[in-house]
Amino acid sequence: MKPIKLPAVSAAPNYSSVDPLDGRYYDPEIAKYLSEESRIAFQAYVEAALAHALAEFGVCPPEVAAEIEAASGKVTAAAVAEQEKTTKHDVKALVNCIKAEVSEAAKPYVHFGATSYDIVATALSLQLRLAVTELVIPRLVELEKALLKLTKEYANTVQVGRTHGQHAVPVTFGFAMAEYVARLGGSISSLQVLSGKLKGKFSGAVGAYNALSLFVEDPPKFEKTVLGYLNLEPAPYSTQIIPAEYYVRLLDELAVTAGIMANLAHDMRHLQRSEIGEVREAFEPGQTGSSTMAHKRNPWNFENVISMSKQVTAQLVNANQNLVSEHQRDLTDSASARFYGVSLAAVASMAQRLNRVMSKLEVDQANMERNLYMSGGAIAAEPLYLLLEKYGHTTAHEVSKALAHTALEQKKTLYEIASHDKDIADYFAKFTDAERKILQEPEKHYTGLAAQKALAIHDHWQKALED
Repeated sequence: MKPIKLPAVSAAPNYSSVDPLDGRYYDPEIAKYLSEESRIAFQAYVEAALAHALAEFGVCPPEVAAEIEAASGKVTAAAVAEQEKTTKHDVKALVNCIKAEVSEAAKPYVHFGATSYDIVATALSLQLRLAVTELVIPRLVELEKALLKLTKEYANTVQVGRTHGQHAVPVTFGFAMAEYVARLGGSISSLQVLSGKLKGKFSGAVGAYNALSLFVEDPPKFEKTVLGYLNLEPAPYSTQIIPAEYYVRLLDELAVTAGIMANLAHDMRHLQRSEIGEVREAFEPGQTGSSTMAHKRNPWNFENVISMSKQVTAQLVNANQNLVSEHQRDLTDSASARFYGVSLAAVASMAQRLNRVMSKLEVDQANMERNLYMSGGAIAAEPLYLLLEKYGHTTAHEVSKALAHTALEQKKTLYEIASHDKDIADYFAKFTDAERKILQEPEKHYTGLAAQKALAIHDHWQKALED
């Protein structure tokens, strides 16, 4: 069989559509893999694989299989939809469209021995796998590259760390970016594995190979042959459908991936706040932040990513409900499973948008430094109490807290307050010059292993991408 050739898609959004993915957020590259046209193409491709397996087992001549494959490549979603008006059955409509393109000799072998979900379920697995490996993962890799660049470039650029929205202790901006390099890299690896675990089936109406047993001696071998043309493995157990957990696990990882990107977008959005101003989305000529407040530069791309992630999470709820199917199957998943593509489309859209913004991110190092010094060295409260304890003070944490609050209230540096405090003078006198420097300028001397960790993560994931 030739590799599947996906149908051409429109380059323009459909403004009459209901789903924003086909309107405001339309992307022809996404549509190539996840549109109704492509869904039909994948199903027709499975029908072609069946024909070749029939020929391999001597059920039909090889030229019939070639004829069915050629006809399958001509089927359009519009033609199937027109047929479905009569059949009231989507797969029968597909079969009729293929039969209309083949000779009388070939007609009996179209869909021969198959039940609808041998085709539908297998095609869904093939579609999702290709969409993940050829669309979603490549876009995530591009985002990962942008984050790797930021990690290395700003590995030594000191930034105040924040916990609970408050100044904590210093890190570096590269260290902050390395978090997302590592997390996103983990998701990319998981998506590769989980997409590879999607299964196919060709086991008949209840999964017991009833129909196949009429014309082949080894039905499981026939199933493997059909799926072998598609580079899929059969599910260890299937009813009329493939168990939903394979899809659920993939969609779960997509939700994790979306959450990681949303977390990054949240961080960048907050760092773009007017009173913080450490990063900015690039602002293009003619771009408008507000229809009335002309001065604004809104973090709208980051907000879009956060908003889009909610749709991925919503689809996870949908998919989990499909884990239940009565006996050998019911139809309660037939409509809901068609929405699985939303997760892939949303993650692909998020990755592309976030990559576009992070690749051009404006980093304001002056504002980072300003914010870093905002607390007047009070962020050295942690090393102060640890050094006091080192030299024997028994209530060091309470003392350090009181001194830090005094420094903030009096708008003096923590070092100035601590170095003149009589109650800790005996302990303070024991501090080495290096220890005093940490308290004097924690912004320079108390960044831990932030830079080293950032570069180590950069090197690890850079190598992982190259491999």
